[in-house]
Amino acid sequence: MTRPMRDRLLTAAQHLDDAGYPDSANDVRAVAAPGGWTMLRSTDTSSGTNLPLTIDRSLRDQLKSRADELGVTLGSVVADGFRKVLAGEWLPVKLAPTPTANKVVLNVRVDNVLRKQIDARKAELSREAGYRVTQSSIAIAWLADELGVDVATVDTESAE
Repeated sequence: MTRPMRDRLLTAAQHLDDAGYPDSANDVRAVAAPGGWTMLRSTDTSSGTNLPLTIDRSLRDQLKSRADELGVTLGSVVADGFRKVLAGEWLPVKLAPTPTANKVVLNVRVDNVLRKQIDARKAELSREAGYRVTQSSIAIAWLADELGVDVATVDTESAE
């Protein structure tokens, strides 16, 4: 018979302690405690809604690959970008249009509260940036920037 998950997590915590990782052991114990799973909610994007991003196929593949390499979800990266924008710490670059022949949709789940906060500030953000800022433009530009993937942009200074 398989042991319950809580028992397995506590065993893993003991192994971490034995290996000299007491902080990690305490984190595992905290999650294993009754109700401890709720601590995972702040990084869980399953409570959000789908944000479809129409992008180049190659860009999609690179973003997914880099996220896998770094062990992050695309939704959590986008949420971080939304928070940076809302805090006034970052604005997206203007993205070049995606060539029609290579368009695909990349779906990411983003917290509804963050999405509503961005929507409430889109007009202000667009005025500040000098071009139309959307949830998608923020998400794509932040994903590319944060994951270290090149994305085609428009030079807004020479376009004026």
